[in-house]
Amino acid sequence: MNKCTYILHIILILFIANNALANDPKKHIKNKITINNNANNLIEIWDSVNNNNSYIKDPYSITKWEQLLKFEYENALHRKDLDLAFKLSIPLSFTYHGETKFSKGIPMLESILFKKELISQNTLKEVLIKLEEEYRGSNNMGKAILIRKERISNHFINNYWEIYKDCGLFEAAKKDLLQFEKIPPANSVQRLQYYFLLGDLYKEMKEFDSAKYIYNNGLQESKNILKGEKGKAYDNENIVYWKGCFMGMIAECNMENGNYINAIPNLLFDINHSYDNIDNKIFKMIILSKCFIHFKDYASSKIYLDSAEFLLTDKISKPIKLSYLLTRSSLYAATKIFDSSLIYYKSYNNYRDTLYKNIQQNQSILLLVQMEISNRRTELLESKQSLIDSNKQNNQQKTWLLILLFFLIISITLSGVIYLNNIAKSKSKNKIEAQNILINAHSEKIEAQFNHNEILLKEVHHRVKNNLQVMYSLLNLQKRRNKDMDTIETLSSIQNRIQTMALVHQNLYNSGDFEMVELLNYIKTLAQHLASIYKIDKQKIIVELAINENIKLPIETVVAIGLIINEAVSNSFKYAFRNKKVGKLLIKIINESSLIEVTIQDDGDGIKTNDVKENSLGMKLIHLMCLQLKATHTIEKDNGVCHYITFNKV
Repeated sequence: MNKCTYILHIILILFIANNALANDPKKHIKNKITINNNANNLIEIWDSVNNNNSYIKDPYSITKWEQLLKFEYENALHRKDLDLAFKLSIPLSFTYHGETKFSKGIPMLESILFKKELISQNTLKEVLIKLEEEYRGSNNMGKAILIRKERISNHFINNYWEIYKDCGLFEAAKKDLLQFEKIPPANSVQRLQYYFLLGDLYKEMKEFDSAKYIYNNGLQESKNILKGEKGKAYDNENIVYWKGCFMGMIAECNMENGNYINAIPNLLFDINHSYDNIDNKIFKMIILSKCFIHFKDYASSKIYLDSAEFLLTDKISKPIKLSYLLTRSSLYAATKIFDSSLIYYKSYNNYRDTLYKNIQQNQSILLLVQMEISNRRTELLESKQSLIDSNKQNNQQKTWLLILLFFLIISITLSGVIYLNNIAKSKSKNKIEAQNILINAHSEKIEAQFNHNEILLKEVHHRVKNNLQVMYSLLNLQKRRNKDMDTIETLSSIQNRIQTMALVHQNLYNSGDFEMVELLNYIKTLAQHLASIYKIDKQKIIVELAINENIKLPIETVVAIGLIINEAVSNSFKYAFRNKKVGKLLIKIINESSLIEVTIQDDGDGIKTNDVKENSLGMKLIHLMCLQLKATHTIEKDNGVCHYITFNKV
């Protein structure tokens, strides 16, 4: 009972503190800023406290900001002062964003973006960030990707890691974050944010030890800021919030590993110092409720879960909602109210299935732009290499120029000694220079023609790849209009075959070698594509590649091999592991002198001879490709399925 009273007392204090903050904001303003209700003064105060280089403490809670800005905004509209209304719409839309009221924020942010010529570059940067986050939060990944492209074109950002994360591709998101986001300087809030984002990715991948290590770095960094001289320049509440946040995340990682020691006090510290970050407060209340269930303190668990439910109203936070539904089901199960537990567990499963479908849909959308992303990065690397080559060439030219000057000086010296020889050498020099001009002009013409031919060949592969991708997208549209599962499966198989051929042209386009394809990278990309399509949530399928490095084959041979692997691997994903949660799939390609040996093997249940449909399109395609390669093909079906293909490289 004392514990419950204590918790209710904390909630009451937070409520009173919030009202006090609104009624007497002067206590929280540095330099004694005077607050007026005038709209322009309100905008100036907003700009002051939200300036990245400002350490002025925010006088209002986010709820109070919404009330004040909304009042002035509606007054401006009523007076038909559209310029003032537009100025007020910027902080008001940012406030809606902070409260995750995306249904109100998105239309206002879109209206601001429509008039982007009226705002500064810094404001445009923030508008694009918030609009993209709200599109992602509303699961509108198509529009989110368009905004990300605009951010990249404005040089505000250079990667897609948040897009990958929201599409459930956490490993790709982690690689992008580590590769393209520089670690911010020590003792900065930006560094704390970086540690939080990186730790969150490890947590999503269930690598709790790695996540805990990153969170510990963030916790130590926040302590260093609070202790050091630089901490005096920051808003201490902000740094204490980060300290509590990392403590709460570490507690969650420990709980996932079965360690509940000190979890309750650390989570309470986190919750009590969340301030205006309602999402963090809700999430940590749910985690704390789980902790109380573990210690069988069901009354305390219910109090925090009820508080989280109240704060979750009108919020759009998919992971938090999932965690809430599952924890509520666990609480009812622990208190033996099984009917209610079952209702919440069904709600959890239905919502999770909906999210999983959305994630699959988002991954399909992302697949359409993935090649474009890869091209942008390739172009960036090529641009850097071109600059390096240009500098190297300039240095060589300078060296040759010095050598030429040296011989020119010798020539002038000798010409001063022998007058007649000077005339002869002068004529010879002029003749040589004329020849050099002709040679240089001819060389430049040949080089230009060579570059033109290379660009044309590169464009051919690029257009073939694009045409195949258009076919892929058209089939995707047809799939969405069709409800027959057999037809959808057939269209998906056709899409995979198209993607298999498109990847060959993509590989040629990126490598610069327009005749031979490097087999290892191609098969690796193809296997990842197939795994992403057929991956099932509860299954763990390990795809092992054993391919000799530096195997390069002609495009026709690689297309045939790719189509064979596509059919065999697709069948393994669809049929081999129906009764297994863990499976293994091996793709092995070795080059023995002039012989290529291809093995595609799974450790599934195998198939009976009668079950093999030799007339199926997939088997016909495998036989046809083997015939094209003049290859021998054997298949074993007892312990899993193994395709063994050999052909002469020549």
